[in-house]
Amino acid sequence: MRFTLLAVAAALTMVSLPVLAGNVAVADSQTAIMATDAAKKTFDKLNADMKPQRDRLDTLRKDIAGFEEKFQKNASVMSDKDKRELQKQAEAKINEFKSLADAVQKRAQEVQQEMLKSLIPKTEVVVEELRKAGNYDIIIEKKNVIFADPSVDLTKKITEKLNAAK
Repeated sequence: MRFTLLAVAAALTMVSLPVLAGNVAVADSQTAIMATDAAKKTFDKLNADMKPQRDRLDTLRKDIAGFEEKFQKNASVMSDKDKRELQKQAEAKINEFKSLADAVQKRAQEVQQEMLKSLIPKTEVVVEELRKAGNYDIIIEKKNVIFADPSVDLTKKITEKLNAAK
């Protein structure tokens, strides 16, 4: 009996929480930022700048696959010396691939951090403007919400205001 009363009390508390929250909205701030013209321009430029490195990674990937294929086809007829030489060449390509892939990833992360460094403060201003304009008591990050009516999602509005702010 006592357990039932506690369960009912807990359920009533959960039901009443949204009522106490007042005017609530959600937003996916990461999606809003990444959808901005500034973010798209930044990543387009990064992709253009990194094209030679990506092309080199593709070439290395094909070279490594070629070494694997050659080893599988010819391993039974290759001398130990030839196997070691082929393995040495493959390892050199693998090391170059890993090093270049790490450099590309590091550069992409740096560019993203620079972009976020400039856009996050602007996003905070836009969110505050939307909060005041919509008279919202709470704006919750969308990924932390199980369900929200699409009409209370401010993500697109944030992107539009960030694009307009330039």
